[in-house]
Amino acid sequence: MHDKTTGHSGAEVQIFGPASLSNLGPGFDALGLCIAGVGDVIGARRVEAPGVHLEHDPGIISWVLPKDHRKNTAVIAAEGVLALVGENVGVAFTLKKGIPLGSGIGGSAASAVAGAWAVNVLFGSPLEKEALIEAVLDAEDVASGGRHGDNALPALLGGLVLVSSSDPSRYRRIELPGALHLALILPDVEVLTRQAREMLPDAVPLRDAVHNASELAFLVDAYRCGDWETVGRCMMQDRLVEPIRAGLVPCYDAVRAAALDAGAYGCALTGSGPAMFAVAGSENEAAQIRDAMIEASLAGGVDARGIVTEANDYGVAEMAELRAEPVDIS
Repeated sequence: MHDKTTGHSGAEVQIFGPASLSNLGPGFDALGLCIAGVGDVIGARRVEAPGVHLEHDPGIISWVLPKDHRKNTAVIAAEGVLALVGENVGVAFTLKKGIPLGSGIGGSAASAVAGAWAVNVLFGSPLEKEALIEAVLDAEDVASGGRHGDNALPALLGGLVLVSSSDPSRYRRIELPGALHLALILPDVEVLTRQAREMLPDAVPLRDAVHNASELAFLVDAYRCGDWETVGRCMMQDRLVEPIRAGLVPCYDAVRAAALDAGAYGCALTGSGPAMFAVAGSENEAAQIRDAMIEASLAGGVDARGIVTEANDYGVAEMAELRAEPVDIS
């Protein structure tokens, strides 16, 4: 436990902001899942100069980040939490970016929750995670042009989160009854969230909207029951978003077919892609499915990296609290 009075006044804290999957098929802007093993790491310490001061550490993977720190989600969320705790001193960050930008696994959200939690921990953890939601959503607004909670809330709180697309302060965290094994690959294609949103239609057929609403209801119930086979079926039923965004990922059809042939219950894009994930019956099966997905991507001329992962039920955390070191997917 942290000293609520003094916090970490003399030492650096290391915070892990986890990756997350979003949409999960028919749950566009409404459903997200925190995953283990991949994420951003922030080292934070107090400094005398007010404000948040950021340096980039190439870390696990080196990616080009915005030079303007005011657009960095870690900084924006951290500044919001500094205001909440009412401290006049500053914070210095070192950001080790473990999630590629434009990958579809919540890179901006991971940095935001790590920055928010780092400030809270530095000053003695006076706030619960729920109190940081607004600061994290403000950061996501800058990154993606909207206060989207389907990556930010799972990364902050952990687990599976159902969130209102119109009011992301309304959410429900859904307990999973058992281990959820996943295969995840990142094809070497960049898909920027803003661009992927711009290509979506303003209106959709009523029959397709009703279909998606029905499948999302079944999907959420299947997650709650631990019925992974039904999860797999429902996550491939999106008629509104994924069919359009699939065109941004040249290997999409081949990877999905390979995952299913290898025994996956289902396979889909996460977020706007290009990352794709598949639900498996066991860790060993997930490894076989991952390998098949990577092979299919490579056969289609697209380099890809992949991991076996699972649901992360605790969200953002100090590095010392992690069950395992982050995975290197470089």
